[in-house]
Amino acid sequence: MAKIIVLDPGHGGPDPGAIGNDLREKDVTLAIAQRAAGLLRSLGADVRLTRNDDRVFNEDKAADLNARADFANKLRADYFISIHINAGRGTGFESYIAPSVANQEAARRQNILHGEVAGVFQSTGLPDRGKKTANFAVLRRTSMPAILLECGFIDRTEDASRLKNLAFLDNVAQAIARGAARAVGLAGTNPTPTPEPNPVPKPLSKYYKDIVPGMEWGVGSVDALYERGIMRGDGQGNFRPTETMTRLEAAVAINNAIEYILKQTGKS
Repeated sequence: MAKIIVLDPGHGGPDPGAIGNDLREKDVTLAIAQRAAGLLRSLGADVRLTRNDDRVFNEDKAADLNARADFANKLRADYFISIHINAGRGTGFESYIAPSVANQEAARRQNILHGEVAGVFQSTGLPDRGKKTANFAVLRRTSMPAILLECGFIDRTEDASRLKNLAFLDNVAQAIARGAARAVGLAGTNPTPTPEPNPVPKPLSKYYKDIVPGMEWGVGSVDALYERGIMRGDGQGNFRPTETMTRLEAAVAINNAIEYILKQTGKS
């Protein structure tokens, strides 16, 4: 009998979820879930989605969350995977299971699925925020092993740029499908090679090795700033794109920009 895997795209209908950088969580979660569903079906899984379009079970949020868990329980699913996008100005990927001492199988599966998806985020320079526990309704009420994935931060520019990239969404979906298939033990499952935990991404910048896929939107500006002498990296080929700028570094960059403008206008 085929393994039943329930994919739960977070939010939907009147509930957009988190919003930021011209993205709505409900749209991104559905795009990822639909991609992952097709891949899992090709591997022989019986995949059900809690929603396959822009709707919810119930406009009352608590009732809707309960209905999603009940949907999986009635199917006697083998695995429940809830897909979400984070918010709160953080960055990277994290996953959650229920904090139960009897949840050893969920923890085993979390190790597998988390590792697959985290590898995709790390390959584009975003961090692995770790495997966590939380008493979320869909984790607490499901009667089978369940996991909730927080796939990046919608209100963080670096994360959002990747979530707008269809190739990145495909990679996340492939990782979810690969991890879920391994977790439930689908026979003969090896859809694609498992990514290395920290693969070396191909640089896009002419000057910096840490400007990698997913950062295409900023490459031209970064290289132009280097060429104009306005902002340079750490002297070792790194721009440190995800690090916070100090006031001292900002002062140097602003002063360099002013000097460049004065030279261009002949007033220096």
